Amino acid sequence: MSLGKKIFSSAFLLLLRKIWGNLVNVLVMAYLARVLSKEDFGMLAISSVLIGLITTLGTSGIAEYIIYYDEDDKQKVVSAAFWLNLLLTVAIIVVVIAVGPYWSSFYNDPKIYSLLFLLVISFFFEMTSTIPKSLLRKELNYSVLVFYGGVSQTTIALGKVVCAYSGLGVYSLALPQAIVSPFLMIAFYLKTHWRPELNLGVNYFKPIMNYSKHLIGGRLLTKLVNEGDNLIVGKLVGLEGLGIYTLAFQLANLVTTNVVFLINDLVLPVLSKVKRDVARLREVYLKMIQLLSLISFPLIIAFALAAEPIVMIVYGGKWIEAIVPFQILSVFALGRSLSSPSSSLFSAVGKPKLGFLFTLIVAPIFLLSVWVGSFYGVIGVAVSTTLVRSLASVAALLVAAYLINLSGIQLFERFKKPFVLAIALAVIFYCALSLLPDGNFDSITYTISTLFVIPIFIYVFFVCLRIWDSEAVNPLTESFRNRAWAKPFLLVFKKVLFL
Repeated sequence: MSLGKKIFSSAFLLLLRKIWGNLVNVLVMAYLARVLSKEDFGMLAISSVLIGLITTLGTSGIAEYIIYYDEDDKQKVVSAAFWLNLLLTVAIIVVVIAVGPYWSSFYNDPKIYSLLFLLVISFFFEMTSTIPKSLLRKELNYSVLVFYGGVSQTTIALGKVVCAYSGLGVYSLALPQAIVSPFLMIAFYLKTHWRPELNLGVNYFKPIMNYSKHLIGGRLLTKLVNEGDNLIVGKLVGLEGLGIYTLAFQLANLVTTNVVFLINDLVLPVLSKVKRDVARLREVYLKMIQLLSLISFPLIIAFALAAEPIVMIVYGGKWIEAIVPFQILSVFALGRSLSSPSSSLFSAVGKPKLGFLFTLIVAPIFLLSVWVGSFYGVIGVAVSTTLVRSLASVAALLVAAYLINLSGIQLFERFKKPFVLAIALAVIFYCALSLLPDGNFDSITYTISTLFVIPIFIYVFFVCLRIWDSEAVNPLTESFRNRAWAKPFLLVFKKVLFL
């Protein structure tokens, strides 16, 4: 199978998994948000931050090195990576267990320590699955990852409902994953038929760490940027405020998180395969940026416009305070969606140090801005997060453009039309919605009807883009043209958009 077909098939499988996962997650969260408290969600966020920070410190870069490395001794390198990963995982668990009581005491809630134990179990089995999953990613063999990932995700989601219904409270958010994770690990090893050599391969540890150290540093700082706001909000605003902020952040980044998921899994293997051909590397990267703009811009803005009915329907009235932060953070999500491939490009060309240096500059500025914003509550944090991280996204795009011999203006040309059109339509739709009479959000009929702004905005966006530039929507259709199963969908798509 050609590289292009592998990319498409992998992306399509991952997209199917994400669509299914999101559908299940929305249904489960609609129940959990009504049963559990805001403080419960804040408590889980704080527990996850500690695990995330230490995980990033110990294991980032090993999977990327396996995908990057392609010399004759790669089998020995993979085996050495397994043992290095296992040693680091055990060391991390010891640190978490030792630090846990202090972490729990800092946030004045003993339940946090109990949650950490459940998260540590999930963490161990997830980390020991790193090697087989990396081997599957290296070959763009995503059918196994998608199938087992989809089954486990569904099982975990249903387990959360059962646990919450049984009265387990906040533990419902972590217990199912701790139970399912060992079975998922076993499945990956059985399916790949890969086993480590008994020789630890200690001589390979140093080159693995030399490659990984900048990824580790960069991702640790990125984790501080991504989670530092949670730490500050949890302490200065409180766990209830953190629960509101976390929910708003997740909703604002719903589209971006799904896009980033695809990017993180696909971009590094794809770019690594063409890294020696600068012209092809540049074209692949630009096509990704163009496709991201066509997917992310209309969806993110449409969801932001429909923020109120989304929150009210899915999570219920007690989460109404998350609506405005959701809309503010959506601005930052636009930039994040486009800059998401940048770190993978840095790694693919063998310069992960750039990502580290970039994040080293951004991290202290961001954390300081969140601290200032926290004095103005959740909305203040949302504003500070949006300002700093939007500027960081622009800077990341400029650095990526420089690496592939492009100017910022040349890069902007690839997504200028979708960007300008999306912003213009956002202003028009916002003004039109503000002129409508206020409805009763206790009325299910009114709430559901207001959700129609999402498909209407998306439809108007693509029709206007088609009128502005007759070939602007081609990146969305060109990969499907030679696939028989996609022809009915393409026909409808073309008729609807007057192609």
